[in-house]
Amino acid sequence: MVIASGCSTSISPEKQTGKIFDIVRTNFLGSLWNEAYARASIVSQDGGESFVVPGGAIWAFGDTFKGSRAADGAPHFAGGAFSPAIAFLADNATSYPPAFNFLVSSNGGVSALDFLPDEKPVERYRLWPLGGIHVNGQCYLFYSLIEVFGNGVWDFRGVGSGLARSTAALGHYERLRPHGDWRFPVEPTQVIEADGWLYLFGIKEFKGKQGVALARVCPEKIEDPDAYEFYTGAGPEFSSRKETAALLVRNVPGQVSVVWNPYLEKYVMASSSDFDHPREIRFHVADAPYGPWTPPVARIEVPEYRQGKRVELVYCAYLHPELFRENGRVMNLTCSLGLQNAGFDSNCEMVEIELNRQK
Repeated sequence: MVIASGCSTSISPEKQTGKIFDIVRTNFLGSLWNEAYARASIVSQDGGESFVVPGGAIWAFGDTFKGSRAADGAPHFAGGAFSPAIAFLADNATSYPPAFNFLVSSNGGVSALDFLPDEKPVERYRLWPLGGIHVNGQCYLFYSLIEVFGNGVWDFRGVGSGLARSTAALGHYERLRPHGDWRFPVEPTQVIEADGWLYLFGIKEFKGKQGVALARVCPEKIEDPDAYEFYTGAGPEFSSRKETAALLVRNVPGQVSVVWNPYLEKYVMASSSDFDHPREIRFHVADAPYGPWTPPVARIEVPEYRQGKRVELVYCAYLHPELFRENGRVMNLTCSLGLQNAGFDSNCEMVEIELNRQK
């Protein structure tokens, strides 16, 4: 799967030096929004984590607002919001913005997950997608249950996280309830398979600071919440006792994405920005999923103005290895944007990142 980049809107030629590689070029391709969104009656959304499935990849988006856009791009919100939205992107898709095939009903885009009977009124809750993986012939998607308690952008809190399963990649995902409980002990924004394990990366707060937490599980036991083990320190050491877990990488905010890059022969971790560096995305590397991980070896900065408005925060920075070119020398990453005075009128953007490996 290769994305053609002829319609890029911003190119940053600065060279940034790290210990492992240089970023020699960043090519900001613009918003993901296109006719595929219009056909699904989607105006805006955030998120955008992807995982490979047979024939392509599934992309999972968070809060998704329905409606339409005028010829000049002005939004008309109608029909409310839902989450998560999922879309299939075929291996042979080459255009930009991507030619997504969204999961839809007769009224446009529809959530891939259902609320449980005790999660009412449904207007109080959201189901936000986390990391996903295709394993054991099934598609799995982790998710967070979110409670909304106001009308502000930050008026929400997490209730817990769970796991959903589907036999069809672009289909409805069943929320699993082993032992009668939907809660799982992990909240991963990235799931990768390596060395006979599934490794699950997420963000955890520890002593007032955010950092990366790591768990692992045997692929055949992904549906058993009691089978997960948690990183407890270098070695590596893992334990079934979550209370003994340690941070894998400290001072990492927001969300985290981890992939294997064949060009670098390293795992690459991308992390979202913080309020002190609101437009920055950072990169760490390691030889193994459990590290040791380097401090940030490279950074990129999203331009100050995107989609006609000032960028106040960059979040949900996700790498998409299925779109990498030249064996990983050119990486594709998407991010979500908090835009000044935009409300919920914002869509994910993609950037191509060209690397030069140091010898």
